[in-house]
Amino acid sequence: MANQNTDRRPAESLRYGALEASIWRNQGESGDYLNTTFSRSYKQGEDWKQTDSFREADLPTLSKLALDAHTEIQKLKEDGKDSATGGL
Repeated sequence: MANQNTDRRPAESLRYGALEASIWRNQGESGDYLNTTFSRSYKQGEDWKQTDSFREADLPTLSKLALDAHTEIQKLKEDGKDSATGGL
């Protein structure tokens, strides 16, 4: 899975089993912002891999993960932990 964020660490990560949400700080022409990527880990042979493809059975957990990521972003903004967002 190609990821433009490979050289950085996420501001926050949430994980439920094999599913993970990573919250990233980004800079754009209109200012700083947060976005979220989702992935699923799986084992192929002896190697662990990641994909951004989800099985039908993953969707309820993915939905909860998205809601919890949204809550975490709100906390980051409220707590001032994410001063880079300039009051998003």
